[in-house]
Amino acid sequence: MAGPRAAIVGAGLMGRWHARYAARGGAVITAIVDRRAAAAEELQRTFPRARTFAALEDCLAAGVADTVHVCTSAATHVELARAALLSGRHVLVEKPAAVSRAEAQALADLARPRALLLCPVHQFPFQRGVARTVAGLSRLGPLVRAEYVVRSAGGTGRTPAERRALVLEILPHPVSLFRAVLGRGEGAASWEVVAAGDDELELRGSRAGVRLRIDIALHARPTRNELVLTGAAGSARADLFHGYAVFETGGTSRAAKAAAPLRAGTRLLWAAGSNLARRAFEREPAFPGLRELIRRFYASVVDGSPSPVDPEEMVEAAAAIETASAAMPRA
Repeated sequence: MAGPRAAIVGAGLMGRWHARYAARGGAVITAIVDRRAAAAEELQRTFPRARTFAALEDCLAAGVADTVHVCTSAATHVELARAALLSGRHVLVEKPAAVSRAEAQALADLARPRALLLCPVHQFPFQRGVARTVAGLSRLGPLVRAEYVVRSAGGTGRTPAERRALVLEILPHPVSLFRAVLGRGEGAASWEVVAAGDDELELRGSRAGVRLRIDIALHARPTRNELVLTGAAGSARADLFHGYAVFETGGTSRAAKAAAPLRAGTRLLWAAGSNLARRAFEREPAFPGLRELIRRFYASVVDGSPSPVDPEEMVEAAAAIETASAAMPRA
């Protein structure tokens, strides 16, 4: 029996990876939507059964898809997701799904009464390393701090306005990670903007008694993308670029302090090496966590279970973007 029929909207880098992982997750790629005919035709060579369209409305009218992957520029996400939901399709939308709380809530309110899945692409909690970190929280003792730290080269060559937009587009990731660590039933975090510029953003907040920090910089080096958890009995560091995690626990004796660098180095080498081998074996060369998220999305489409990412998480992410955006410098 053929799987759900998928339309990929946006045949660029993310669209290509969505198509690849959707096909591996049981979907049949039946439509590719891109106003750039050459880009659509290039992706069609990998999925020759797919029809190409210049506009989503033409694809929806043709009735060739059950699900829609929105992989276009951020400014188009709300409009495309809304059109797909109104037509009765399940939607997987790249981050940020929306940049205001009102827009995000409106999308969630469209999906709910129609029993449609609306899943923002917050893939980091679906990485093996993050899942391992969440499963091992008891090893850390009572959690004291949770930090998300990014040093990205993505701003190179961009204008100040483009760099500000990029910084804001990263925000859904820490929101999703903190929810994964602290639980979805603890309420939304409240954020204070500590620093906001063309190349950086720092937010502080709290949730469930845990201090939270988001630190994003495009001009600092070396590049990093990490979730760092600190507890009373130890800490954990998840490398989000590569999808692995390392725990650091132990006593405070002189011997433990002396051996700490060796233990940490050995753990890091083992975690990074085994993770690289696993990703090669499972053919996951890019965007760790995305394949698992898409697999779960299609499992939910088939069995009718809830979205792997709660739309409320999308609303919380949009609220954080709204708060940060108000503090950003204007052109």
